[in-house]
Amino acid sequence: MRIAVTRRDKMNVVELTGTYTYRSFLNRPEPVDDFNKLRFAQLELRLAAEPDGTVSGALVFSEEPGAEPIAMDMVGRASGSSPMAFTLTGRGRPNSAIADFHYEYDGIALRHWETGIGQRMTLAGTVLRAEDHGSGSSLAKAGQTAGFLAVKRDDA
Repeated sequence: MRIAVTRRDKMNVVELTGTYTYRSFLNRPEPVDDFNKLRFAQLELRLAAEPDGTVSGALVFSEEPGAEPIAMDMVGRASGSSPMAFTLTGRGRPNSAIADFHYEYDGIALRHWETGIGQRMTLAGTVLRAEDHGSGSSLAKAGQTAGFLAVKRDDA
């Protein structure tokens, strides 16, 4: 039996540009009876990528109509390798409720199947809480990791 192997071409990093539904999951190896027990976050990720590989954007926690969104500013780099790889740093906006947030992201764009139906660009990777944030009983210690998936939405 012969299996045909096709070469995947390099991706244009500008293809990262868009709005994604971002979901991160706790790294729990045991089965769970409720999928929400794996939930770390569900947010909106907005990215803009330049041809030179520069990436910027925001990870938006909530957005009340007419209010300034609570968000982390995202900056990083992407390569057009196959698979496309990227690194991002997220920091809470100054003078916001999450000003002390600092997270690091490392990921790839998952394969787009040539015969796939209804497939969307999906980013996958890991996230690290790079610094403590909060205080007292709400202290979130540095070092927490999670896996993430971000699914690209339709262009608005």
